[in-house]
Amino acid sequence: MGEINRLAIKKQIRLKPVPSSRSEKKIDRLTHVLCEALRYTANEPTLFAQSEEFLSPKLAKLEIDRPLGNRINKVIEQIGGVPRLIMYRTGDALPRYDTYGGAAIREILDSFQRCRRSVCRTHVCFIGAEFGRTNQDILQDLPKKVKKELIEIMAEVFWEHAETSYVRLASYWDRVGQFLDYIFFNIRQYERDGFPAVMDRISSNYVRLFPGLDTSTFWLELRRYQNSQKPTGFQWLLRRRNLLVHSLHLGAIRGTKAKENPIFTSAYNHLEESVHKKLQPESPESELGYLHEHLSIATRLFSPVIELCEHCAALTRKDIARDFASP
Repeated sequence: MGEINRLAIKKQIRLKPVPSSRSEKKIDRLTHVLCEALRYTANEPTLFAQSEEFLSPKLAKLEIDRPLGNRINKVIEQIGGVPRLIMYRTGDALPRYDTYGGAAIREILDSFQRCRRSVCRTHVCFIGAEFGRTNQDILQDLPKKVKKELIEIMAEVFWEHAETSYVRLASYWDRVGQFLDYIFFNIRQYERDGFPAVMDRISSNYVRLFPGLDTSTFWLELRRYQNSQKPTGFQWLLRRRNLLVHSLHLGAIRGTKAKENPIFTSAYNHLEESVHKKLQPESPESELGYLHEHLSIATRLFSPVIELCEHCAALTRKDIARDFASP
């Protein structure tokens, strides 16, 4: 971004009601802090856009082309949402539509973009932390103790953003579950069930009734990810999210077994050793790879999610047509 007008910021500070004891030096320090905060906030999206060219692996993109967009619009229209074209006679009352479905799908798309920014932020912090750790001579003007503390803080910032990315990725699938819950069961309570519970209920109530659905590619892909215990599967992602939200941060459960956090060992000593190892954080590079993999899976499985919704919407239309046809 361009130069920040420090005088304008200082003028705004003086307009605020402040204690008379505030010195000119303190106002100067506050002006400096506000300038840096503005520069930091404005530079971040620019940095992300510029860094994408050099990231490896590349950030997955969820692109809604015209065919996919038309499919989404058709599903929304079939479940009572606002159609793309509305025709009515002059003087007639305007038709009313259910806007929940459209809002839910937009929330899924917005959630993915937040996931993508979060993973990008984590990746940029990884680059900075690793570059600083392996090239400490670039910090030659700092005292040795300060340099060591700064490198540790940079590493901790990476882990903080990694935690946020895991939580956001799991939350993305919560929103997918919310949409499926509405499509299949007309349930609008977002706190009711998560993605795996909704998928299991669909399996119990729909799959058994309609031959061919259980062998369809889109259904098998979603179920495979839902039930996978691997670090690239949803069960692992869900456990990792729950661990971070309810118990510990990643930095607290890293290190050798002798140094593991007692909360972690006490809470999970009843689990098998294999499960224990799966929850244990790996190297920063490995964790970053898992984040990219889950982001890519979210991109790849978006079309199967829509296809599953199309299947439900088609069944619903057939039921309506049958009801109208019956005497």
